[in-house]
Amino acid sequence: MSRWIAVVTAIILSLGLAGCAAPEPVGYTTEAATALQGAVLTVTEAAAAGDPESALARLSELEATLLDQLARNAIDQARFDSVTAAIALVRADLERAIQKAEEEAALLEESNDGPGNSDKPGKPGKPEKPGKDD
Repeated sequence: MSRWIAVVTAIILSLGLAGCAAPEPVGYTTEAATALQGAVLTVTEAAAAGDPESALARLSELEATLLDQLARNAIDQARFDSVTAAIALVRADLERAIQKAEEEAALLEESNDGPGNSDKPGKPGKPEKPGKDD
């Protein structure tokens, strides 16, 4: 897994959360900004560690946090929509990375199952030549 996923995750989600950095965030309460930034960080760390499955799980947690903040009126609908769109892009990238890794693993397994790649030794033991010990 390459680090580009971490970069993409950080950029896309930080664009959606750009308002969080302002002293008085637009479209967020300070508490919502803090909660969402923490959730984004966990997604980014998992992706950077090369663990797209974990990054997807953290992304689902981010989505749940986002929904919770919307229900509490701690985030406005426009910002919610923006972050939701960014989450969809990141989810698609992570799912593609998982699919690619699975395809590569399947190809590797196929190549390991080919001729000459079995666990059996390549040559059976040689019979002794007659008269050698005579």
